[in-house]
Amino acid sequence: MTSSDDRLPAALERLLGVSDDAVFALDAQGLFNFANDSAGAMVGLQGAALLGRSLEKDFGYAFSSRWLTESCRALAEDCPVEYDAFNPSLGGWVRVRVVPGNGGLAVQIRDISAQRRAVALQGVTAALAQADTPDQVTEVMLQHVVSAAGAYMCVLVRPSADQAHLELHGEVGYSAELRERFARFPLDLGIPPCDAARTGQPVYVAGAVFDRQYPGAVAVRAEQTRSLASLPLTVDGQLWGVLALSFTEVRRFHAEEREFLQAMVQQCAQALSRTSAEVRLQEQADTLGLLNRVVQTVSAELDLSRMVQGVTDAGVELTGAQFGAFFYNVVNAQQESYTLYTISGVPREAFSSFPMPRNTQVFSPTFNAEGVVRAHDITQDPRYGHNDPHRGMPAGHLPVRSYLAVPVVSRSGEVLGGLFFGHPEPGVFTERAEQLIVGLAAQAAVAMDNARLYQQLQDSHALLERRVEERTRELGEQAAAHEAFVRFTEAAGTSTDVHTLAREALLVFRSFFAECSAAYYERDGDIWRAQVWTEDIAPAVVQSITAGISADAPTFSDAVRTQAPVFVDAWNPEREQVAATDEYGTVALFPMLVGDQIAGLMAVGLKGTQQWSEHGKAIIRSIGRSLNLSLERAYVSLQLSEQRDALQARTQALEAFEGLTRNLTLEADPYTLIVRAQEIVLSLLPEGYSLYWEREGNSWQVKTQIGDLRNDELQRQVDGGLPYESTRTVRIPFETGEPLYQDEYDKGHDNLERTVGHISATASLPVTVGGKVQGVIVVGLFGTRPWTATDRALLATVMRSVGLTLEGAEKARALQERTRELERSNAELERFAYVASHDLQEPLRTIASFAELINRRYGDSLDDKGRRYLEFVTLGAQRMKVLIDDLLVFSRLNVIREEPARLALGQALQDALDSLHGALEDSGAQVIWGELPAVLGVRSELAQLFQNLLGNAMKFSRPGLAPQVRITAQREDGCWHLQVSDNGIGFEPQYAERIFQIFQRLHGRDEYQGTGMGLAIVQKIMEHHGGRVWAEGQPGQGSTFHFTLRAAEE
Repeated sequence: MTSSDDRLPAALERLLGVSDDAVFALDAQGLFNFANDSAGAMVGLQGAALLGRSLEKDFGYAFSSRWLTESCRALAEDCPVEYDAFNPSLGGWVRVRVVPGNGGLAVQIRDISAQRRAVALQGVTAALAQADTPDQVTEVMLQHVVSAAGAYMCVLVRPSADQAHLELHGEVGYSAELRERFARFPLDLGIPPCDAARTGQPVYVAGAVFDRQYPGAVAVRAEQTRSLASLPLTVDGQLWGVLALSFTEVRRFHAEEREFLQAMVQQCAQALSRTSAEVRLQEQADTLGLLNRVVQTVSAELDLSRMVQGVTDAGVELTGAQFGAFFYNVVNAQQESYTLYTISGVPREAFSSFPMPRNTQVFSPTFNAEGVVRAHDITQDPRYGHNDPHRGMPAGHLPVRSYLAVPVVSRSGEVLGGLFFGHPEPGVFTERAEQLIVGLAAQAAVAMDNARLYQQLQDSHALLERRVEERTRELGEQAAAHEAFVRFTEAAGTSTDVHTLAREALLVFRSFFAECSAAYYERDGDIWRAQVWTEDIAPAVVQSITAGISADAPTFSDAVRTQAPVFVDAWNPEREQVAATDEYGTVALFPMLVGDQIAGLMAVGLKGTQQWSEHGKAIIRSIGRSLNLSLERAYVSLQLSEQRDALQARTQALEAFEGLTRNLTLEADPYTLIVRAQEIVLSLLPEGYSLYWEREGNSWQVKTQIGDLRNDELQRQVDGGLPYESTRTVRIPFETGEPLYQDEYDKGHDNLERTVGHISATASLPVTVGGKVQGVIVVGLFGTRPWTATDRALLATVMRSVGLTLEGAEKARALQERTRELERSNAELERFAYVASHDLQEPLRTIASFAELINRRYGDSLDDKGRRYLEFVTLGAQRMKVLIDDLLVFSRLNVIREEPARLALGQALQDALDSLHGALEDSGAQVIWGELPAVLGVRSELAQLFQNLLGNAMKFSRPGLAPQVRITAQREDGCWHLQVSDNGIGFEPQYAERIFQIFQRLHGRDEYQGTGMGLAIVQKIMEHHGGRVWAEGQPGQGSTFHFTLRAAEE
């Protein structure tokens, strides 16, 4: 380094002069004595123009605040100093090297902005690549972008739902006041983020320009903020949010810095687009998975209650509803209609106090199957509030703003019920949610139809299966609880002594907390005494806590009252009424609950801290819960032991009956079941006998007997029958329908004192079938035995199973007989239709032939009236022939059943076109179709189906318009969905089911010819093929007929 009088070597001076780095030297007074042009460019001058001028006085604005500190340090320590800082003049990052010498400084300043920005952008990109959700992308923006940009704080705001406000979505460095101020603000507020949101363009402002351009921002922004960059984030073409970066210095925001900031924001926007798409895809996959599970469950489930509950639960999950309900109509055996419902998302009690929905203006469209009701806010709907006497929701009703209701309609048109969903926030249910629920309702309707067909037969068996499942589930839950208890015991030790466990827990506290003391208290009257404590507690404190703490002490009484942990900061012994505890800064009490009672209090005190941390509270709660579980273990073990005996006995009985009912045939003798029940009961009890009695007139007659009565005279009395009135052991349960248990059999109870002295205990059990007592099973024991709760539960279970199984077998036999009668009747009708149709052909041909013969020979001699009469005969014969042909086809479909085989569907269509060739040419009809698939079908029947549908299209064409028919096929799961669409006259939608009924016509014969059987034949063909057929149409807009066929595997 040289002064102005001591020049640098020319080569070195030239090298420094052309350097891209700013290089200058200052003398001891801080005046420039050397500066290259790069140094001069920092303040807009040539390097020579700096010589002799003061850096601090003339150009201090061009250097960061660190310059003064670091330059002074270099002079003071007489050693080189290097640092990185943001240079406001250059608008970028520089690396400054300061070298002292001869009382002055030599300085090199190198622009490292590109390097820092590349590293920062690489870091942001890497962090974004690890983000899997939009929230994680937001976290990267707030943590990485702020530091990369050199901002001292930032905020992320997003448009509100009404698109009229911006709402705070995240921030870094904001004070509580700023967070509250910018939690939600109008989009038209005069600040840069609002302009960026409205225009979609970045807004950069700094210094005086900032104040002048946005005078309204001066009062609301942070005082330190001198520059602001507001960067909009656009995701998939829509404004997602605005990231606002705040700087303490006045920035110039050069083009390179703007490009850098916008590149980072663009990376974030791309990551948001990616993660949002992934989240949507996952949601769609979850929805499809849920729908698949629901369809599988609904299609396989015949139990109405479980199926409807599954549909309701799935609807809540699919729509995002907070709660949902399904109201449906059920008809009992007396043909009385009553309404039941399922609830999802809230306890059933939330609705139990309210009346069932009525046909109000809100509910009527659903219960009348008039359509879907979806409201953004039902309280603002004009149909709301017209339900006297409430004029809205009843008091205490769950808050409903978003509302979605979909009717569930049977294939017969009957309204089975409705799906209702609600949410306290408005605008929750989307059109997609509506579509999903409409599909779910259709599935539910089909499943309910199927379930109701089998319900009567399945009721008794389903009830028995549910009992078995419930008992098994109870046992599984209790076993799982026991296993969890055993695992905890192994971790904490094998002891169940509360003081031992408490001592171990207190030691755990000592390992987590430094300078920690702990004690375990139990209540003694009106005081709490310490039973176990850690060894570090001072003798004075031990004396205080063992003498007892008043139950009215604030912290102790709070723990008892709330039955929850209590954490006390800034512990005060006088206030808390616990003497000699001045050394503790914080104390926690954890109540030990056994059932609903507090068995003890665990206290933990920390020294050297005045406030509990969240981590410390979590440790207290975790160890407290573990100790509490140990205290409950003994009680759980006792309960498990008692319940195990009862469940084991019930399970044995149920398993025995399950095996019996599984092999029971419809023709089985009911007494066989009674005998098996008696055998099962006696196998689970001490030595004894069992008699089954039925009433015959004024006497009791024994129908089955298991076991020896051990008295010949008693056996003769039993075999001969006993009087109805005086045999109270049998009569009382028969008349009351309730079991009669005698721990000590009353020998005079039945006037049999001489022969029953050896019988100690009896149980009389009514056999109830269909709500009526059919007979009584009496169990007698020879040894002394009180009837325990387990015994009674066992016998009650057995008797319920007997009644249900007998009732199920009886109903099954009745249903089977009814089915045989219907099959017999149907077969006779089919034979009659076939024979009648066939035998009518011959006389019809005779009528037609002679009518034609009369017309040829005598037609010219007939007057107009005669010829008209003859024409009536001919036309009637033709109509009759068509009707008979259709009847033959219809009856043949019922009589001749050909197995479907692999078939190219185009062959059947071509057969139909060949049959209709003349009619198609005469009408000018055009038939359009593409490639048709291979299906499982009968060629002749499917040709008939196409022939009938094409014939309909020509018959019901619009006047003056040539018929046009389009045939398409679409794959759906394992089936093909075919559509046959025409441009004919169409029909009213309410007749979509009626048109498939035999002999049903929508028009008179004078308008359109036909027998009314064509579509009935189509439906019968689809029944043979295991498919569905339905129709859609609008008057004047044509019709579309849909049908499905099973796909033929390759």
